[in-house]
Amino acid sequence: MKNKDNSRLFWAVLLCAGGLLLLMRNFGYLNFKTPLYLLSWKLIPLIVGVNAFLKGKKFEGVIGISIAAILFVPEFLTKEQAQTYYNLWPLLLVGLGGIILSKFFYPDLDKPSIARNKKDEKGFDYVSETAFWAGTNSKVLSKNFSGGRINTIMGGVEIDLRESELADNAVIDIFCVMGGIEIVAPKEWNIKLDILPIMGGADDEISKHSADVIDNSKRLILSGTVIMGGVGIKRV
Repeated sequence: MKNKDNSRLFWAVLLCAGGLLLLMRNFGYLNFKTPLYLLSWKLIPLIVGVNAFLKGKKFEGVIGISIAAILFVPEFLTKEQAQTYYNLWPLLLVGLGGIILSKFFYPDLDKPSIARNKKDEKGFDYVSETAFWAGTNSKVLSKNFSGGRINTIMGGVEIDLRESELADNAVIDIFCVMGGIEIVAPKEWNIKLDILPIMGGADDEISKHSADVIDNSKRLILSGTVIMGGVGIKRV
């Protein structure tokens, strides 16, 4: 959980430092102007990228920070320079193709570390679901489920884990943008949410059951980012 603690510490320190600087400015101890053009929706991919890096997800971190850099560059250019910059948009297609090729030649690149270190993947002991303007529905029957990765952009993913059994330190990495993810899990599982919601949220139905139902030996961590979307955990 070291990466999780680093993430919380970073954001806590950043908020405290920002608040103190603004407080000192308001009382005349510092003289600076807040660059309002930087305070926009363009910060979202930057926050996502930094948070991913802090959690040890380098691939997602690079993508998030790169998108933020691309969006912010025109703010520092003249009108003529910005026009030339906009003419470079086909490079986005090249970059997208490069990401697809990297996943083709290096399929383990952005796979969760638990799944990446498995010697035998024939048992489908991890999930790997991606939905873009579409939906997927799958059921996991593994008796040694180690987690996986779920990505959805304006789509939906449903995962049924009722007939599976957890391996040690199972983690599901989540990236959800304007979409929805529903995970159906046994009510006795101890599911921890380590999710950064940005105009989104996550809901666990465990509140419908008594606390003594939970089996602390069956632990599953959901870690990731939800932007204008939702993650729901249905307990049965």
